[in-house]
Amino acid sequence: MRVRFLLCALILVGSGCSSSDDPVATTPAPTTVAITASPGDEPAVTTTTVPQSEFVRTVNAITTSLLVLQPEFVTELGAGDVIGFDANYQLRDLSQQGAEDLAAAARAGLATLDALDESALTAEERLSADVLRWYLEDVITMAGYVDYDNPVNFITGAHSYFPEFMADVHPIASERDAEDYVERLSAYPGQLGDLIERLEAAEAAGIVPAEDSLMIARWQIQNNMGSGDAENHPLVSDLRDRIAALDGEERAWAAGVGGRAKAVVGNLIIPALEDLDDAVRRIDGRSNAEAGMTHVPGGDGYYAAVLQHFISIDLSPEEVHLLGESQVERVVAEMTARLDELGYDASSNFARAVRRAATDAGAMPTTNQTERAAVLDRTMATIAAAEVAFADMFTVRPVTELDVVRPRPGREGGSGAYYLPPPVDGSRNGLYYLSLGGSEFEVLTMDTTTYHEGIPGHHFQLGVQRALADLPLHQRMFDFTGYVEGWALYAERLAYEVGLYEDDPLGDIGRLQMELLRAARMVVDTGIHWAGWSRNEAVEYMRDLGFDRGMVEAQIDRYIAWPGQAPAYLVGMLEILRLREKAEAELGDRFDLVGFHDALLSQGSVPVALLEDVVDLWIKSVA
Repeated sequence: MRVRFLLCALILVGSGCSSSDDPVATTPAPTTVAITASPGDEPAVTTTTVPQSEFVRTVNAITTSLLVLQPEFVTELGAGDVIGFDANYQLRDLSQQGAEDLAAAARAGLATLDALDESALTAEERLSADVLRWYLEDVITMAGYVDYDNPVNFITGAHSYFPEFMADVHPIASERDAEDYVERLSAYPGQLGDLIERLEAAEAAGIVPAEDSLMIARWQIQNNMGSGDAENHPLVSDLRDRIAALDGEERAWAAGVGGRAKAVVGNLIIPALEDLDDAVRRIDGRSNAEAGMTHVPGGDGYYAAVLQHFISIDLSPEEVHLLGESQVERVVAEMTARLDELGYDASSNFARAVRRAATDAGAMPTTNQTERAAVLDRTMATIAAAEVAFADMFTVRPVTELDVVRPRPGREGGSGAYYLPPPVDGSRNGLYYLSLGGSEFEVLTMDTTTYHEGIPGHHFQLGVQRALADLPLHQRMFDFTGYVEGWALYAERLAYEVGLYEDDPLGDIGRLQMELLRAARMVVDTGIHWAGWSRNEAVEYMRDLGFDRGMVEAQIDRYIAWPGQAPAYLVGMLEILRLREKAEAELGDRFDLVGFHDALLSQGSVPVALLEDVVDLWIKSVA
């Protein structure tokens, strides 16, 4: 697999990220079945017996009814032609009404599912229906907590996401694309207005973000304003640069489009960002001592719901907290034994031993482009080694390539590393975002992060998922965090199992430290939002496990702003490992690890609660 490294976000105005022209399996546009209901009404149902082809058309119609309310997601998926929806000039309604409309579509979809005759469905169709049902029920549940969903979340908020989306996801391959780009710019102030309305509505209900979260959000908002010079604003200069990269005749209309973009940014977007900044500044956020959801009205109910939203299995906050504590104990014991073998005497002082190991592993400087290129060269070597090591462990593999890019300014500071899947049409490669904004890049956990985000982690699972043309749309397009992140954490362990750390004992300490991080985050996430811990209590808990203060504070602020997401990683991995052991026990000599992996990857993303159904189907097919 060819991997490209794109230094496309090294400066504020830079882009130049081009999509791959490599062929992918194409997906025929589905024949849709209209769900004859207005939002909030029950759909008219004329039959309760649905043969296979009609089943796929029916569930695809349900999926389409939700996707048309999420235009950016449709663009990210490359699914406009697949579902027959021109999304590229639109933005999602982020208001309370937008959430209610999405919930109404989900309720209509549930009513359609309820009308199906399950006895007429195959086992695979029943699994598919259960996956969609879980997704729809979750949409409805979370719509009831829209006031709790911090609209200026510095990780997922529209103010943070939009510039990166326009630069790396919105296509610029034609005049129409550029026109759509300007249309989206024109719609963006409306989204920012939605954020202000939601902030004010939540504040009136006594639900406000933590003060540090608001501070980080303001930094992002001000960064996105730029210097106030619309001519050189990234949303303008990036469009200009991308148009300039097109063929000659396609550049003929560039000046007019660029001028309109400049006017929209100067007259509408910058003032709207200023209004949002003022709105955030006016909010008196929760103190660090009361940063969790236990300190807001109804926060306990919201946390239980959002925790299940992310882990996608029925576990209470207390059960997750206790599971996290037991996993911390397990990983600390493993790390202690390994560190002691290497002479670090972790039995006497675990935190000190971990810090010494990190120091000995060293760091790569990232203060200039040459140094950053060296980090990318090492990342390329890591991915190449993974390609070789995993060549015989998977039959199902992604058909798109993997590009490594830096996050957009305004996201790089606290974003770490993350992955954006390729669209279903294969028009863009998978993107591994690697933050290089600091003065150095720690080596201890460097390779493990690459296995998680790239191969065989997110790029394998999500890259495969998007290309599964034989599956109903919801299994290709919707994601469940517990499975997605659980797979990526499982991928880190696979790297150990295939021997990628045999000559790198400190790298293996880094792998274990990353697993410890996920276990510790289970404890601090539930500690903050269920047990009422202060920010300082959470910081000190992780510091005692040997984590660097700067990293710890960034992690704690991440999960104060993003409740419930942290436990998804380990919950998902533990279930995958449990099911692998179950399959090995039931199949004995017939167990095949390649088949197990292919079975998991071939069903797309499913709730953790339904992973056992996936594995049981595979066991039955092998037996």
